[in-house]
Amino acid sequence: MTTNMIRADIDARSFYRWAGSRGMISRNAFDPGFAMHCLLTESFGRDLAPKPFRVIIPRDRKRVRGTFYAYSGSTAEELREANAVFADPLQSKILPSSTMDSKTMPNSWRTGQRLGFETLIRPVVRCGRGSDRPGKERDAFQAEAERHLKGEMPRGREEVYVDWLSDRLAQRGACLEEARLRSFQRVRVVRKLHKHAPEGPDAVMQGTIEVTDPAMFADLVADGIGRHRAYGYGMLLLRPASGTTG
Repeated sequence: MTTNMIRADIDARSFYRWAGSRGMISRNAFDPGFAMHCLLTESFGRDLAPKPFRVIIPRDRKRVRGTFYAYSGSTAEELREANAVFADPLQSKILPSSTMDSKTMPNSWRTGQRLGFETLIRPVVRCGRGSDRPGKERDAFQAEAERHLKGEMPRGREEVYVDWLSDRLAQRGACLEEARLRSFQRVRVVRKLHKHAPEGPDAVMQGTIEVTDPAMFADLVADGIGRHRAYGYGMLLLRPASGTTG
């Protein structure tokens, strides 16, 4: 299936206004990924709603513009047509059709091809059966730290997250050459309105990967990495790798 990269401006003021009108903003949490997930589903329909995606909006609400990126089986024109049918006027202002563009991603990748990347991930692991909360998500760093005595954790947060990312890329046709933790914060995520919003890790990783299985890597680009991909996590934004010559 063809994968298209979608880009559009986000009218941040309209986004906050719409999310507020739907009860998505509170003192305790505003999850822009959840809000965008709801917006995409309502504006384009569940089948066409792009996933994975990335929301980049200013924390300063006086600034008015953000950026939306996504991968989709649909083109910008197909999304504009769906938006014209399904979105209400305020929703249409959030992702203005006039700013929506798309390009077709490569149909094939090369074994050994090196690519730079950036991705927003939620590096979590599930608690085992012996835990008091089996099946629940835990910050991968916190889960490892709790297996050591206080002050004896041998690895830092960045190292743990790099290994978390490396393991998941290796399962999907890519080898992680190097990576760094560009930013980290603990945020509350919303998955259902008016329910408890659990806190967890929000990490932006940058680095370089090498393609090991072109078909699997194509699926990885289209699908994203890790959990919560429908809510703004796991999209691979690709860029030239440092030192790439061909």
